[in-house]
Amino acid sequence: MNDLRLQTWRQWRNAAIYAPGDDEEAILSKTVWVGIAVSSLVLGLIAGMVYACMHFMFLVYLMAVFCGFFLVSLLLFLRVRAHTEWFFISTEVFKILFSFVAVVFTGGILNSGGFVFLGMAGIFFALVFPRPEQVRFLLLLYLGTVSLEAILQPWLRPVVQFSAGQNLVLFVLYFMVSLLSLYFFVRIYVRERVRFRQVEAEKLRALDHARSQFFSNISHEFRTPLTVILGMADQIREAPSRYVAEKAVLIRRNGKKLLRLVGQLLDLSRLEAGALSVHYVQSDLVLEMKYLLESFHSLAEAKNIRLHFSSASKEIWMDFDPEKLEHLVGNLLDNAIKYTPAGGEVRLELERLPSSPPSLEPGPCLLIRARDTGIGIPPQHWERIFDRYYQVGEWPTEGAGIGLAMAREYAHLFGGRIELDSRPGEGSAFSVYLPLRNRAPVQFLSAGPPVQEEEPAPEAVPGASAVPRLLLIEDNPDVVRYLQAFLQKDYNLITAFDGEEGINRAIERVPDIIISDIMMPKKDGLEVCRALKGDFRTNHIPIILLTAKTDVDSRIRGLESGADAYLAKPFHRQELQVELRKLIGLREALKRKFSQNLAAPLPESKPPGLNERFLYEVRQCLERHYPEEEFGIRALCAQLGVSRTQLHRKLAALTGQPASHFIRSFRLEKARQLLASSRMTIAEAAYAVGFKDPYYFSRAFTREFGLPPSEAREG
Repeated sequence: MNDLRLQTWRQWRNAAIYAPGDDEEAILSKTVWVGIAVSSLVLGLIAGMVYACMHFMFLVYLMAVFCGFFLVSLLLFLRVRAHTEWFFISTEVFKILFSFVAVVFTGGILNSGGFVFLGMAGIFFALVFPRPEQVRFLLLLYLGTVSLEAILQPWLRPVVQFSAGQNLVLFVLYFMVSLLSLYFFVRIYVRERVRFRQVEAEKLRALDHARSQFFSNISHEFRTPLTVILGMADQIREAPSRYVAEKAVLIRRNGKKLLRLVGQLLDLSRLEAGALSVHYVQSDLVLEMKYLLESFHSLAEAKNIRLHFSSASKEIWMDFDPEKLEHLVGNLLDNAIKYTPAGGEVRLELERLPSSPPSLEPGPCLLIRARDTGIGIPPQHWERIFDRYYQVGEWPTEGAGIGLAMAREYAHLFGGRIELDSRPGEGSAFSVYLPLRNRAPVQFLSAGPPVQEEEPAPEAVPGASAVPRLLLIEDNPDVVRYLQAFLQKDYNLITAFDGEEGINRAIERVPDIIISDIMMPKKDGLEVCRALKGDFRTNHIPIILLTAKTDVDSRIRGLESGADAYLAKPFHRQELQVELRKLIGLREALKRKFSQNLAAPLPESKPPGLNERFLYEVRQCLERHYPEEEFGIRALCAQLGVSRTQLHRKLAALTGQPASHFIRSFRLEKARQLLASSRMTIAEAAYAVGFKDPYYFSRAFTREFGLPPSEAREG
């Protein structure tokens, strides 16, 4: 209860004293001045009561004037909540002048009962002024009044006469109160200054970290389109006549993305220099927004996202800056598509409103709303989502942290504002309110139909079973198309556009190798690695991570998560192909290793590796049950606690043999050992290893080892 009351009191105090937008220096200055004013008022009331008890009514009236001044100053300050420096100077000047008047009326410095210390307190309190060099005149003013009091001393006749004892007691009390007040407020000031300096240092460190993160992220933003552009350029150089149209479309789209990024960086530098200006033209905004939305259609189609446009008016003529408005709305659409899963929707809506929101200039305004059915934004991030360099931690995707910040700056530059309405798991809606003006010269910006970036269908994927199966996990459709262009002739490609889908596809299809980006929605590449490498069904699959983060720490984290290789964007196509062949070759070598010596003695303890441990448990089950004729795949699955499909895929991936062939090979190897080390007949050896038909056993033995059982026994 006490904590609640204290919190309520602090909230009321902060609302009464501080104004929106106050920085820490302003808060400190206001806190100190209000403390000085309140303490001066309280001490003045106490002094007035003391003089009343001593029957010095003139001093009571004088202290009433003192208290009245500070009460009026406090009330005026609480109404204005600004110009703290002027309030500070006025109160300290008043103290010095009040001290001079009181000393004169009490008969001089030595007979003043300590009034001289009121002016001295003003000098000391000036030490905590935000800019002490500006109040040096207070010292000169106080020294001047004290000098004048000394000069006038012989001619002064006291209106109030203290006795010697009263004068001494009051002298000591005023001196002690002045020193205690000075100690108290200077101590608060020094403590708060130290705390503010620490907070400021933390902010500078956070800003420095944010800038470093920004440059790291912006390099990622540049590297991804550069990967597509350079890769497609190499392919055109090697085979100029093959799929030139598709490659040109990808190069053009990624080149435009780079151009938009460069434009935003230039605007950011101009904004920080205070030189960002607006070049208005008057045109039909409905038509311009349709054209802008058309440029996102191919990107949305690649992610199976539907785009919709709606406007309550067929035409809306208004003043706007085409380039900056394109950046503003383009950032919103790009984010909407990026964070909306496949099958979702993104809507761009325009509406002319008869009146503006209260914070904008009066008159009609335009509402531009970008709405999506994506992952949404948690409420704790709403206040900072428009901050420069800020990124939501739950979004492991590409981004530099300036898109929404620049969108807000563009909106403010147009005299408007931007608002967010979002629900996690349901989607987000960004609403931009712009004042509707018609003052700029008319200009027709879009004179023809929008250019459709038609993308030819990719070449059919080979379906031969001998072709290695490759799972590609990448959320950028252009990078997917680039990789498909040179990998589809050698691999059976499977694609996934986020980490969660990639994990499900890997468990479902069990590919021979995986290529994954790191920064993706839902689950990033590191989480994909850890999930697949920790699952016995998929831990054998080699994983190559592709990323634009090239620093050593990122590379180490990728390898520690279980990645078999780590390539930085933009990577060379041949480098990736060599890594693929090398990892698949290593996997084939492991298959040969695991498939040999199936009936060799088991080690005394389980091996450490997940794959070796799985094969150990399979062989251990077969060692116990291979003589049993009825022991087959179903019984082996029950013993291991896996499904028939999982057993089949795991054994095929590790040994190159499906489960039925693996069991048969194990039994045949045992039979070969029996025939070589004993005088068993062929039929007896067949029955001893679980075959019920000696003739089938002989045929299987010959196919397995290339010679009949009789020759194996003789050998």
